[in-house]
Amino acid sequence: MHESTRGARSPIPEGLGAIRSIVEEHGLQVSLLVRAGSKAYGLEIEDSDDDYLGVFVPRLRDLLSIAGLSSETHAGNDPDFTLHEIGKFCALGLKGNPAILETLWNPDVLLNDSWGRELIASRSKFLHRGSLAVYASYAEAQLKKMVRGGVLHARGGVYNGKFGLHLIRLLHAGLALAATGEVMVRVPADLAPPLRRIRSGEIDMNAVLGMSGPLLEELKRKCEANDLPAEPDRAAIEDLVVRARLSTSEG
Repeated sequence: MHESTRGARSPIPEGLGAIRSIVEEHGLQVSLLVRAGSKAYGLEIEDSDDDYLGVFVPRLRDLLSIAGLSSETHAGNDPDFTLHEIGKFCALGLKGNPAILETLWNPDVLLNDSWGRELIASRSKFLHRGSLAVYASYAEAQLKKMVRGGVLHARGGVYNGKFGLHLIRLLHAGLALAATGEVMVRVPADLAPPLRRIRSGEIDMNAVLGMSGPLLEELKRKCEANDLPAEPDRAAIEDLVVRARLSTSEG
C-alpha cells in the first residue's frame, strides 16, 4: 500500500534550491529525481554542468480545477532541471522517449518515494518495439543535422565534439536496448574512451560520420527483428498514474 504523498514528502537534496522553490510554489510532490546528462553517462569533464530530471505528483484539486495545472513540466537553470507531471512522464515513456526511459534505469537516484519506486519497478512495462524505433529516429535526425550543419549541443552554428558524442552514445544505447532489453545509461568501460576522444575533438566530425552510418544501419535492422514486446503494458502504467494522482485527494 502506498503512503499518501501529501503526508510523506521526500526532502529535496541540499544545493537544489531552485527545484525546492518550484516544489513549494506549486505544491508538488517530487516522487523521483535523478542526476542526468554527462555525469549520469560517466562522460563528464571538469566543467560539466549538473543536470536533473524528475517526476512529480500534483495535488488532485489542482489537476481537476478549472484552471488546471499551471504546467505539466517545470524547468529551470542553476542547476539545469526538468520535472514532469507523472502522467506526462509516463506518456512520453510509453512513446519511447530515450531521456524518459533513461530516468527509470538511472542508477544515480537522489530522491524517490513509493511512487518513484513503483515507476522504477514497472520500467520494463514501458518497453516495446516502437521504443527501439524512437532511438533510431532520434539518431537519424541528429545525423542529418550534423551533415547539413545543424546545431545540436553546439555554439555558433558549427559542429563540436559534444554533438558527435551524443550521437554515437545514442546509437550504442539503442543497440544495447535491442540486445539486452535494458536501457543503457552509464556507458560501458570500453565505450567511454572513444566517446571522450570524440568530445575532445581528437576524433573529428568526418570520423564520427564514418562511425555513425554503420551503427545506424545496424540499429534499423534491429528495429525489424528484436525480442522486445510488440506493445507496452499501457493498462499497468495507466493504473499507476491514476492511483498516484488520486493519492493526493486530501491535499
